[in-house]
Amino acid sequence: MRVFQMQALLARYLTESLDVRVLELPERRTHGRGAQIRWALSVPGNAVYLVSKTAVRALGSTAAAILRWRTRGLCYDHVDEPRDSMRLEGADRHVCCSYAQFDAVAALPAVGARARLVLHAADLRLRDLPRQRASEFGCVYLGDPENTSIPPAIASRIDVLNARTSGELDRALPKLSGYAMHYAVRAWRPGQAGAMKPFVKGATAAALGAAILAARDTPDAERLLGADYPYFHEGDDPVPVFERAEAGFGGAEWSLALERMRALDIALGPETVAGQVHALVTELYDHTARRGRR
Repeated sequence: MRVFQMQALLARYLTESLDVRVLELPERRTHGRGAQIRWALSVPGNAVYLVSKTAVRALGSTAAAILRWRTRGLCYDHVDEPRDSMRLEGADRHVCCSYAQFDAVAALPAVGARARLVLHAADLRLRDLPRQRASEFGCVYLGDPENTSIPPAIASRIDVLNARTSGELDRALPKLSGYAMHYAVRAWRPGQAGAMKPFVKGATAAALGAAILAARDTPDAERLLGADYPYFHEGDDPVPVFERAEAGFGGAEWSLALERMRALDIALGPETVAGQVHALVTELYDHTARRGRR
């Protein structure tokens, strides 16, 4: 969803300064080996290109070289790609979706100062929903049920809304405003080793005015919410933290949690992310102008 969410976000918040479009990259296996080269030679040159995750993998080296030569800049948006799988050659900038990813990627000798931060905001449609005004405690997990672990002791008190597909997400979104807390405890799955997931569940909860229960070691969570955020759990058992949140709903600890979520909503909000994209595009336009690149 990163590409389409980003297009919607930039179209709403940068419509006066940037013309934002989504272009489909021709698949070499379907359209032939020369299709990407012809495509790279035909697209507008006076533009910055952000190529996202799956397209980064599919982009041929010749087409990438052409894009880099004839445009204002070529950026690889790695989203949650494991660092060991990232494509590091052929881009002007490497876009990172989280602070954790930025720190890791910027430390790579092959990247260094070419790393840039463009955080992952929540689905923009959340901005059109009412913020939660729950009069009683309620908790929800939004996502793929296979990606979470809910202990039996609290399973009956956490609603699960499937969001494995865009259709399921569409049906789940209108239900979210009634929940005071979002559950974000991940289950480890084979094939996910090394993936640097952006804190999208935190952004989602914050956009709706809800608190979140997450593991302390969730990437970016402690950095964005502070070490003393009350609803981090440590180890393998989130039950005590869940029960404390439920029992303390509306109290001082709950108020502290919502205060931190409001700060997170600013840090991961669409205006912030749009500003990061604008800074990246401006930088590349200025850089290519100095180099005489078109």
